[in-house]
Order: sequence, then C-alpha cells, then structure tokens
Amino acid sequence: MTDVRMTDAGVELLERLLERSERNPYRSWSASAAPDYDRLSTAQQMSRFHDQITAAERFGSVEVKWGKRDQGHLIERVVVRDAELLARHLGRPTAPATAQRVRDELLPVAATGEPWVITLLDDMTARWARSEAAYRLTAGQVDAAKEFFSLLASISREEARGLDARTFSKKATNDTKAFDRHASRLAAVLGVRIGQPGAAADVVWTHIGLERFSHPIHLRGPVAVGEADGRLVDGRARPFASIHPEMLQQLSVLERPTTILTIENYASFNRQVREIEDGSLIVYTGGFPAAGVVEFLAKVLTAVAAEVPFLHWGDVDAGGVRIFRYLEENLPRGPRPHLMTKDLAEKSGQPADADPSLASIARSDSALRELADWLAFGSDVRHLEQEALDPERPWADVTAS
Repeated sequence: MTDVRMTDAGVELLERLLERSERNPYRSWSASAAPDYDRLSTAQQMSRFHDQITAAERFGSVEVKWGKRDQGHLIERVVVRDAELLARHLGRPTAPATAQRVRDELLPVAATGEPWVITLLDDMTARWARSEAAYRLTAGQVDAAKEFFSLLASISREEARGLDARTFSKKATNDTKAFDRHASRLAAVLGVRIGQPGAAADVVWTHIGLERFSHPIHLRGPVAVGEADGRLVDGRARPFASIHPEMLQQLSVLERPTTILTIENYASFNRQVREIEDGSLIVYTGGFPAAGVVEFLAKVLTAVAAEVPFLHWGDVDAGGVRIFRYLEENLPRGPRPHLMTKDLAEKSGQPADADPSLASIARSDSALRELADWLAFGSDVRHLEQEALDPERPWADVTAS
C-alpha cells in the first residue's frame, strides 16, 4: 500500500472525500471533488498529487475522471467508489467503526444513569458515525466524553440536588472543574430533557437542584428560625426577613397564615410586603425557585392546614407559566394563580408572539392550562409583566375558588 499519511494536497482531497461520504452514507450518488491545481505550483507537487490519487484508484477506493483533449493530462474529478476501502487506504478506520468503538468505551459510564443517558449516547454515536461532532465533542475526544457522560449519569441519579457545582463535579468525576468544562453542553442536553430547549443555564440548574451556592430565602410572615436559647430570625421583621436554606431544620410556623403567596419578581415582592398587611406568608421565588425555596415551601405546606390557600403571582408569559408549573410539580400541593389571567394580560399587557412550546402545559392538569393554551396558540397573544400591576390582597383569588 502506498504511504499516503503525509499532509499534502492528495491526502487532503482524499480525506475530504471520505468525510463527505461518511456524512451522507445513504445518498444515491457518490461523493466527488475537483482538484485545486492552483495549490500545485511545481511539477514535482503535481506529479506527487497524481501519484497519490492514482494509487487510491488502483486500490479500488476512488475513480479518476481525466480531462479531455488538451486537458487530458489533468484530473477533472475524483469520485468515491468504496468509502471503507478509502479509509483503509488512508490508514484509518471508518467513522462508523470509530463511533462504535467509542460507544463501547462510553457505554459502561452511560449505563450507570437512567435509560435516557444511553439514548443520548446512541444519538451521539450516530452523529460520530457520520464524522460529525455531537454537542461539540468529536469521536476523538473520548476522555472528555467520559467526563460528560459521568456528569449526566450522576445528574440522572439526582445526585446534583442540593450541591454547588464544584462539590457536585468532584463527586461525579473526582475533578472540581469538570462541570465548568461541560456546563454549556450539559445545559443544552438538559434543556431539551426538561422540555425547555434553549433555556438559560440557571433555569436548567434549578430543575436539577444544582446551586452554585445557596441563596437566602426572602420572606415576610409568621415563621421563625430559632434554637433552644432564642430566636435567630423572625419572619415578621420589616420589611422582610431572609433565611438561609441551611437553617431550615430549625424552622417553625408561629401561627396559621391567612394565605401563602409566592412571588416571581423582586420589585413586586418588595411592594407586596410593604403595602399589604393581611397576615399572609409572602415568599420571593427569584424567578425559577432554587432548591432552598422549594424545600422551605414544602416544609411550610406540610406544616399548615390544607385549608390555607396557596397562591403564586408571576408574569403572564412563557417563563411565568413554566415557573408556575414547576411549583405544581415539585411541591406537596400546587398553587392557584394570583393576578395571572388572560383578561389582565389583554387589558395591561404587550403584544407578543404565540409560543407553541407551552403545548405540553396546555394539555396537562395545570391550574394554568387554559392560560397556557392561549399563550401557545392564541391569535392575539399579549404578555404581562407583573410589575405592571399594583399588589392586591389575594382574597379575591381565594373566595372565587
């Protein structure tokens, strides 16, 4: 076999042809390309180029089409006859063979996670078999892919929940910086997994329970954190109090709140706790609620009577609906909407495009399914930021239900 492992014009053309063949293995025509003679500035270079291409033809991997008449000494086009033979001629395995080898090496890692992790590996293997990168990983980056699948498998086992990124990364891969190296591709995969393709990374991390470092929970209402020798934090403090998630073991409910109201945005939270005095427990979610907020709400909802109304006030848009649905799916009982209606959006909102990605919520048992349906498929959709409304006592929501 002719040694063609030198990086020059002939090898580059044959490599390019092999890549085109592997990327489209089922097309009805063969990959082909015309030589770039402008790169061959000397007779020696042209002779070597012709020798390499004709050697590949003798091996049975390509067909050479020569020019006619006065161009008969030049190659007009090179056509692939057998991609597997071309790979052998170039001294490397085919992309499908490489992809299968990599899959076999990664499978023991992926298999430690939930079945969807193996499904992802199969999808990536199919792309590697076409000489494509998958989530910016090539078949040649086996060590990086092992890290990636170690992180995914651990996430699928719920092992990220309640941890900061560095601690989780060390636990999953024995490397504190592995998570940072793969953060963008993890967010891309998991965003699709949670039904929110393209979601911001912070939204994804919230869904898997990962926190860079836990943020305090801002609230106002009849709860407290204390020890045997005294009270550390009183939730009735003005204008509001803050409790760190690590203090929740010492949480107690001082008296039955009139309602429990969660609020998505900071400005609306601040106005609510300053302007409305009605004995409610008001909790700021900070957009998608972090793990600490969810844990706090779960403890409170378990401690108070089921008759205490639980409400949520957020934006009337795709993000606000998804936050509401997240609370429904992750708490002992779901909230009812407060100031989140189609009528209010039509009256005070701004024109917006329909968002069909809300279809799954529209078809669910969510308390916002009708609003989600309008936002997903309505002909005159409007979005309403909650800051556009003044705070109100939640009694109307309670008495209307």
